[in-house]
Amino acid sequence: MVFYRGTILTCLAAVVVLACAACEATSSRTPKSVLSLWQGHSREVFDDNIDAAAVGLSMDGPSPMSDPFLRERAQTAEVVLRLRVKTVTVDSIGEKSTFHLELEAEQEPLAGTKLIENKFEVAVAPQSPAYSIARAFDARLRGHAFIGFLRHFAGETAEPELHWHLSADSADIVAAVQAATPH
Repeated sequence: MVFYRGTILTCLAAVVVLACAACEATSSRTPKSVLSLWQGHSREVFDDNIDAAAVGLSMDGPSPMSDPFLRERAQTAEVVLRLRVKTVTVDSIGEKSTFHLELEAEQEPLAGTKLIENKFEVAVAPQSPAYSIARAFDARLRGHAFIGFLRHFAGETAEPELHWHLSADSADIVAAVQAATPH
């Protein structure tokens, strides 16, 4: 009887090992998720931009409720959260500079939970809409807080690329995000 139980347990263990190996082989060939391309309307919503009002350049800017993309950004972002600029570095090639902002999450997400990192780096290249703000403020962006809307899209090489929009860290923006997203 003991020999019989031992044989059954050995066979069962072998089946489990083979099943796990088969699942692992299948999952490595299956894409984890299908990302949409960053094109058309997506480029308007996640525009790699910093609102001028977020850095104090526009005192009479439109209210968050009148931002045509704020609601959609909040609903389609992988995560919306309060971010603080930790570092600003600049890569220069000739007269062209690219700014790299290291952003750190200040607290739990306001909406969405798909991103699990709490640090993000965004690149602001000369063709980016945020370039003039990054160039004007440079290192003075360090310590600045924003409400960040983040989402990955398929890049040119099919690798995920992070695209974003940074708004003012204000009660109005937070209220608009909360109104746009279910809790």
